[in-house]
Amino acid sequence: MTLDSRAKRARFLAGVTAGTAASLLGIPNAGAQTPSALFPLRLGATSSDDSVSVVYAQRSGLFAKAGFDVQIDRQNSGAAVAAAVASGTYDFGKSSLPSLIEAHERGVPFVLVAPAALYDPRAPYAAVLIGRDSPVRTGKDANGLTFSVAALSDLGHVALQAWVDRNGGDSKSVHFVEIPFSAVAPAVDQGRVAGGEVSEPTMAAALATGKFRIINTGLAIAPSFYITAWFTTKDFSAKHPGIVRAFARVVGASATYTNAHHAETAPMMADYTSVPLAIIAQMTRAVEGIRLGEAQIQPLIDASVKYGTIKRSFPARDLIDPAVARL
Repeated sequence: MTLDSRAKRARFLAGVTAGTAASLLGIPNAGAQTPSALFPLRLGATSSDDSVSVVYAQRSGLFAKAGFDVQIDRQNSGAAVAAAVASGTYDFGKSSLPSLIEAHERGVPFVLVAPAALYDPRAPYAAVLIGRDSPVRTGKDANGLTFSVAALSDLGHVALQAWVDRNGGDSKSVHFVEIPFSAVAPAVDQGRVAGGEVSEPTMAAALATGKFRIINTGLAIAPSFYITAWFTTKDFSAKHPGIVRAFARVVGASATYTNAHHAETAPMMADYTSVPLAIIAQMTRAVEGIRLGEAQIQPLIDASVKYGTIKRSFPARDLIDPAVARL
């Protein structure tokens, strides 16, 4: 962090104490603050559509009206984001919920502050891609076959195991390999795997060829749960609870808008993700959560225990930052 950034933070925190925080903290005329009075926040996220609520909040001025000067850095993985949040490089980051659940079990002091992507069975943002004429229709059909996932023990792996077991199969008989989303369609088409985890926009591009269909495996975990979430460290939250609450409120307000305005946010997300607008316009867009709830976290914790990602269950409230628990 530069000396200038530290000075800006100090000025802002002094203002918070004196009552000059954002309108979302109950202070009027926040939009009239000069740039030098804004509190600099640095966020880390992957280049995916589930960043839409924070990208919109940044570009529409919602963050600025709340008193924040936000910079969003794009990383290649949630793991890279988590490492940077832990080191203090980022104030807030976005990662997959299973990764954050694993981090909690290891004692990493992360806390969830706002949801990102919410699983919606009517519009799956990720699924398992299989051949159009594949014989795999039930879990029993998957016994003994090989499937790919983006990362072992992550959401796609847990969801596929749960789907196999809930649909008459035996997940212990299924073999799993790691293949990146971009390479799944060729692997399935060439018969190297029976199916593979994909996410948007890769899923839309594959389905457009007419060669594939999808298995909506997420429903085997729960009808609704968080796929990804925004988080920070316990230390940052303890020092800046008002900032954490304001951030969560802005993200929730932004998600309310972006969930209802996919067409309007498509050009913005094409620019952010570097995915062509034509693909963004036709793919399934991420549904964003509005506020954190234990009911959308606990099912994935329990599934993670069942399939060996973590050793012991724990209450979902332990993951939620107390600063936002009652928002």
